[in-house]
Amino acid sequence: MFNSIQIFGMALLGGLGAGELARRALSLPRTTGYVVFGLLVGQSGLGWIAPYDVESNQLFVDLALGLILFELGYQVPPLPISEGRSRLRAGIQISLSTGSAIALAILVLDFSVTSAVFAAALCLATSPAVTVATCSDVGAKGDKTGLLFTMVAINGCVAFVAVVCSMPLLDVDEPVRSLAGASTAIRELGTAVLLGCACTALVLLGARLLERRPEHQHLLILGVIVIGVGNAIYLDISVLLPMLIFGCLTRVLDRGSQVVAIRIASDARIFLVVTFVLAGAVMDVGVLMAHWLEALVLVIARAAGQVAGVLWNRHRLRLSTESAVYLSLGLQPMSSVALVLLANVQTLHAGLEPRLSGALLATILLMQLFGPLATQTAISGFGEATRLQSLDPAVVQPAANRVSREGDR
Repeated sequence: MFNSIQIFGMALLGGLGAGELARRALSLPRTTGYVVFGLLVGQSGLGWIAPYDVESNQLFVDLALGLILFELGYQVPPLPISEGRSRLRAGIQISLSTGSAIALAILVLDFSVTSAVFAAALCLATSPAVTVATCSDVGAKGDKTGLLFTMVAINGCVAFVAVVCSMPLLDVDEPVRSLAGASTAIRELGTAVLLGCACTALVLLGARLLERRPEHQHLLILGVIVIGVGNAIYLDISVLLPMLIFGCLTRVLDRGSQVVAIRIASDARIFLVVTFVLAGAVMDVGVLMAHWLEALVLVIARAAGQVAGVLWNRHRLRLSTESAVYLSLGLQPMSSVALVLLANVQTLHAGLEPRLSGALLATILLMQLFGPLATQTAISGFGEATRLQSLDPAVVQPAANRVSREGDR
């Protein structure tokens, strides 16, 4: 019905309007408005944006994902080595408890063991797009927001490694192919690390030559992200790990603060809006209606695993019980990035049982709608949301005081 340029413009303007309506009229995150608009104009609604239209804009989506992941990595605060190790151990333990809970729920739903392991790995990651966008919209600033970014980055890396390593299990009936798949997984992980390091080196070198000039440095970073994403696609690996490493290393190694990082929520908002709208457009509400029970079980199991993991590590993370619960809430969003981890969505449908594929898609849709609200609630609970005008000051001030008292302890 529409050409690619018309679809792009409709996604941009319609998403902008829906996001502002959600923010001002309903006090919901803008990202929720973007996704709902996508559902209205996509295959679940008016049908103006069809799945093949989304495929024709896949390059744009890949670049947006690269920007989002770079910013997530860059937002991870540098820490002393001892505290960094402590957070890394906590993040891995939280991921393991979450994955175990998901795998157990999938087994209870009468799926095979190999499907349970693979799907649990796929569901581990907290959506970086929702985290970055929602934190930017509410003006999240503070130590606990930095901790949230750190945990999201860690479980994203764990999810990527787990998905790559579990892929060969889908060929369990063909030992030779499984062995070759294990070798491919190791090579993919090594390539992803090298690509992330190469992007970091290129930006640090370019930043020294360009000095602190935002217009030039933003072009440099965007160009490196484009090259990095392009190389990841060419090498047939996911962009998740290379771009996360790129962002983290750039922040850590830029000791002279020479890099002027690009912010997708402000400098490149166009990528964020269109990506959420297209993600909503490709989702099918009918799948949620058909698999609502499985989706609900997966959401509950995932949340229980995250709460248990965070509470177990709350002393290591220096959190009160209340703050630990809010951190768990902030880790809830799960979006289509879970499917992007596969590099080829067709592999998912070929290797997994059809009912489980439907359950995963239904879970992703459910969390795209409610995940941003969970993150907004978590930041508000931390007392670090500086832009939530709709909140009553009497509620915000005690939260801020609570954070101050925890810091004093």
